[in-house]
Amino acid sequence: MNRNFKSILAFGVLAVLCSCASKKAAVEENAAQAGVQYDVAPDRIANRNVEYDQYFVELDENAAPATPDEKGFIRRWLLLEPINKPNGGNTVFTDSYIQKELNKEYFAGQFANAAPVAGSTVEVESEAPRAGGRGGFGGFGGGQQAQQAAPATVKQTLKWHAIDSKLFNIKLIRFAKGVREDKNGYGLIFNAVTVINCEEDMPNVRLAAGSNSASIWWVNGEQVLSLQADRRMVADDGMSQLLTLKKGKNIVRAAVINGPGMSDMCMRFYNEDGSIVKNITITTK
Repeated sequence: MNRNFKSILAFGVLAVLCSCASKKAAVEENAAQAGVQYDVAPDRIANRNVEYDQYFVELDENAAPATPDEKGFIRRWLLLEPINKPNGGNTVFTDSYIQKELNKEYFAGQFANAAPVAGSTVEVESEAPRAGGRGGFGGFGGGQQAQQAAPATVKQTLKWHAIDSKLFNIKLIRFAKGVREDKNGYGLIFNAVTVINCEEDMPNVRLAAGSNSASIWWVNGEQVLSLQADRRMVADDGMSQLLTLKKGKNIVRAAVINGPGMSDMCMRFYNEDGSIVKNITITTK
């Protein structure tokens, strides 16, 4: 190996190491600017070979009520194992598309203003996953013949999981890979429910949310926010109009759809004066 080649090789290795360090620093800086503290190191979060329990704690029926974290984020949720919705890309996530697909009734009781029972299951008839590649999406190794050979629909039996997230954002793709036998995290619809408990009526608050990709959010059966298009999850990416959290239980529901890419969500409430709502408790029933 001549001296010039060694120098070029050494320079290339140094450039890669600097790039990795810069990306890690950027993640940490962005989190700090958003007022977010990671419970798992950012470089660990970026690792694709991670375990389900690095992100989630499964709860039993006797779990004590939770409170928002120090930044007000809601970490306790009921998550339904994801529904197949294979899309060849994220450009289809227009407002009309997500209103149609995320307001569609896939299972009985989907839109009931009540929390599902952790551990219960629902029956869903969904689109069949496409064969080949990254979830079988066009451009990711899925051939047209293989896609045509797949059945048009499949029946899914899906379970509700009661979880606490170890991060301020709920890593839906990690949830999918942890609960699905095929480990697929792409081309899915996620349904999430949480119960916000208030000691008295709380008027003039706003729901603030972020998602990757598109999502719709409901409070007590009323749609209060939609986030359309192919987007990265950013805290407080969208805010609802002023609403009232009533005394007692309030049912918050979210539906998130992704294509061939990552998927996560986050949510918190703000008072009218811009302060974060913390004087609430969070349960799954």
